[in-house]
Amino acid sequence: MLLTTHLDKAKLKEENNFQPKAAFSKDFQRLERLEKQDRLAYNHDVDRIIHSKPYSRYVDKTQVVYLADNDHITHRSLHVQLVSHFARSIAEDLNLNVDLVEAISLGHDVGHPPFGHEGEEYLSKISVEYGNGIFAHPWQSCRLFSEIDPLNLCLHVYDGFLCHDGGLSDTKLVPNFGKTWDDHFREKEEKLKSPEKNIMPGTLEGCLVKISDTISYIGKDIEDAISIGLIERKDIPKTALGNNNRDILQALKCDLTLASEGKDYIAISDEALNSLKVLREFNFANIYLHPKLKSQSKKISQSYQILFDFLYDDLIKNEQASYIWLNFCHNKPKKYLAGSTPVQLVIDFVAGMTDTFFIRTLESFILPQRIRLHQ
Repeated sequence: MLLTTHLDKAKLKEENNFQPKAAFSKDFQRLERLEKQDRLAYNHDVDRIIHSKPYSRYVDKTQVVYLADNDHITHRSLHVQLVSHFARSIAEDLNLNVDLVEAISLGHDVGHPPFGHEGEEYLSKISVEYGNGIFAHPWQSCRLFSEIDPLNLCLHVYDGFLCHDGGLSDTKLVPNFGKTWDDHFREKEEKLKSPEKNIMPGTLEGCLVKISDTISYIGKDIEDAISIGLIERKDIPKTALGNNNRDILQALKCDLTLASEGKDYIAISDEALNSLKVLREFNFANIYLHPKLKSQSKKISQSYQILFDFLYDDLIKNEQASYIWLNFCHNKPKKYLAGSTPVQLVIDFVAGMTDTFFIRTLESFILPQRIRLHQ
């Protein structure tokens, strides 16, 4: 058969190189058909994600350290790139779909609200108080790119977003192969009811990102903490992985590759997993819960409540003349607006804010402004 297009060649390359259980691009599932399909499906999704506005907002989204005047501290934008780079390098060695790995990696955290996991806790508490249920960022990542700013991504990309947390649950991450859209919609409901539920992705690529997400932040957070004086290198517990990010990543890359090669699951050795758990526990005790990083927690919690109450009351009172309508709702899909309660609209708006925009918006509502008088 004569190969006439770049797409034909790309598909043949996958057929010749991918391992049998990889996610072949020819098997993609998309809810809405694209008018023009001149590239591999997951490669197309990567472009859609990196050119989206939510992806741009990563640059001012907290990873761990917020409100710090230090340009070298990891923000969400760097984190997702680190996940992508680490996972892609392993995917290449395992003959998996690198495009799918990259798409999941780069988009999995768009649902995070301002001030990271701490902000997620505050927003979820408010959502529950307003009778809207729990807020969970994996679910919000799917919602953002399917309803709020819909990109019409492939099923396995959304599935990777939803299932990306819980990577240290076992030495084997076994995919739930053969997922359908109905499975995905059901699992979204389950995730929202129980955010701690550990749902397995439907692909090897999704499982690889799932564990790479955790691996990519543990060592980097240690380096950031050392650079700002929270800990010293001598404080790091001794494990088989080493005491610096470079050694940790190199050791885990080799371990994951050897344990997963030729398998229909992603695996990590007992020793490596136990070492990761030791380092993660150390990070929680000495970094994530450090008093210096929590000095503004009460103010942030109060700010979430004040901002949310103001936006909600304003929306109910002024409707299409409200701040949130003029600055958020006015250009959103009709289907999204029709299917969202006022509470959910405010949650979506706040969750999409960057840290700086959150503060700037709050200041515009609370702080008195200079009065402009006509002469």
